[in-house]
Amino acid sequence: MLKTVIRLLALGVCISFSVQAKETVTVVGSTSVSHIMDVLADTYSSTHKDTTIEVQGIGSTAGINAVKQGAAEIGMSSRVISSAELDGNYKAITIAHDGIALVVNKANPVTNLTREQLIGIYQGKITNWKSINGKDLDMAVVSRENASGSRFSFEHFMGLTKQVSGFTVSNISPRVLVVSTNGMVKSLVSRNEHAIGYVSLGSVDDSVKALSYDNVLPTAANIESGEYKIARPFLLMFKQKGLANDAQQFIKFVLSNQAQSIIKDKGYVAIDKKA
Repeated sequence: MLKTVIRLLALGVCISFSVQAKETVTVVGSTSVSHIMDVLADTYSSTHKDTTIEVQGIGSTAGINAVKQGAAEIGMSSRVISSAELDGNYKAITIAHDGIALVVNKANPVTNLTREQLIGIYQGKITNWKSINGKDLDMAVVSRENASGSRFSFEHFMGLTKQVSGFTVSNISPRVLVVSTNGMVKSLVSRNEHAIGYVSLGSVDDSVKALSYDNVLPTAANIESGEYKIARPFLLMFKQKGLANDAQQFIKFVLSNQAQSIIKDKGYVAIDKKA
């Protein structure tokens, strides 16, 4: 009996040690990047049983701040990270390239928008689809929240910003409906024939219709060739020094041929295919 108890205690000690030894790497930030990062994390964890990769989509700016505050090991951004944000203590690397796709309801007959039309729509100067060869329906214009990398990239590319007291701020109509994720944009657009929004190319599915921009379709091939202009990098940000080994190993995996093949298969442009 005593021997049995001793064996059980020994087993319990082993189990306790195993649980304590499991490491967690927290990756937070862009909801666009998290769409592919979830897949990469699952793939990595399947062969690294001692490491858990926790991915949270909370917005690019929030992810950057989380790393700087020590709340996460790795931040995800779908916008360019400034040198001031890196402040010499952090590093940013590109892991993929993505397009921002303009999406409408599948019943909407419009197939293409020009730069001028898109600016007019988001500034509230074009308010009915009929004026751009669509149905006689008022527009319901959808955008992302201020912390979104997609919104930052979209507005800066389209010139939908202005200077106020030395700060660059959004210059879209106050009537635009603001939501927090790609999924919410798709949900609104898929259920409302009046609606238009923008999402990460990798998030486009059969629930919505992606439009051409200046007569170029948003595809990985057109992003790679440079023909589709509304594009941006997917970045990871982390400490220059003192980054835990588990986080370093995961970053190394994300840059590997295996992970880049997954990124390409999911409709993004892999870094080994982008100049």
